[in-house]
Amino acid sequence: MLDYDRSNFLRFLNDFPQQLTHAQKLVAEVQPRLDTGRIRNLVFAGMGGSAISGDLFIAYALDELAYPAQVNREYSLPAFVGEDTLFFATSYSGNTEETLTATEEAFKRGAQIVCISSGGELEAFSQSKGLLHMKIPGGLPPRQALGYLFFPVLFLCEKLGLIRPREEEVDETLKILNELQRRFNPNASQGHNLPNHIAQSLYHTIPVIYTAVPYLYPIPVRWRNQFNENSKIMAFSNVFPELNHNEIMGWEGPQKVNQFFRVVLLRDPEETPRNKQRVEITKGILKDKGIPILEVFAEGKSRLARMFSLIYIGDWASYYLAMINAKDPIKIDSITLLKKKLAELK
Repeated sequence: MLDYDRSNFLRFLNDFPQQLTHAQKLVAEVQPRLDTGRIRNLVFAGMGGSAISGDLFIAYALDELAYPAQVNREYSLPAFVGEDTLFFATSYSGNTEETLTATEEAFKRGAQIVCISSGGELEAFSQSKGLLHMKIPGGLPPRQALGYLFFPVLFLCEKLGLIRPREEEVDETLKILNELQRRFNPNASQGHNLPNHIAQSLYHTIPVIYTAVPYLYPIPVRWRNQFNENSKIMAFSNVFPELNHNEIMGWEGPQKVNQFFRVVLLRDPEETPRNKQRVEITKGILKDKGIPILEVFAEGKSRLARMFSLIYIGDWASYYLAMINAKDPIKIDSITLLKKKLAELK
């Protein structure tokens, strides 16, 4: 089965826990010259795998952040971005055109800017303007560099005093990621390999990923994107309670269409009693419609550990599904073609 991994994509999955420790060392060496007294809002500029790090940070820290925060996935910026903005420009390659354009505009407006990339034009821009740039290791597909894109933001915000220290949560997260790495590796028993079981269950289907916990809201999107890029399949995502006000009606469609879908529920102990009731009622409705349901439970005591356990499970599941689908997970031919055609039109 692993013969289709022609670029040894497996090494990126196995090395993922190390990104956390590398990020700790990176930020420990940084001495940010930022005026925290000016900050009134946070903006995270990025696209694709770089942008979701901002989504994850906002969802994770939302109960504690004293400022509004949002992710910007556009060339342009909201009107509020200005001198009171802490602006994170995140581009793994450093060459994402939407992020570069937005960062240039943020600089013109006087925002305080932190750049994160493996090099590229973003690093060059930060050096020319005297901005803080955190250089992360290159050579990975951007979607597999999530640890390098998320944890520097987390540790820097700790350092700036924007959020409380999270040493115990970080330690638990690293411990669980290392344990899952051992458990999910192809050398482990296939019969007890959860991501492999998920992949087998989703073969020749369209996954729809749901969750009912606000701090996990970005993770169904992460699963969806990983299935898109790694497994080369369509996938969809939504969240409770919003999906109960609209999407639930879609399951009343023709059975000959619905038979191709599988619902994956990402579960967590922090589901509120009311949302838990919504989940159980929705499960009953889906079962009556003949929609198979797969439930995946977060692991760990802390939010950070549970968040990254689900992320890691999804990453591995997308890899195993790529192998079952006879697809090389590293290839992104349609994205490459799109970028080539856009470059020709410049």
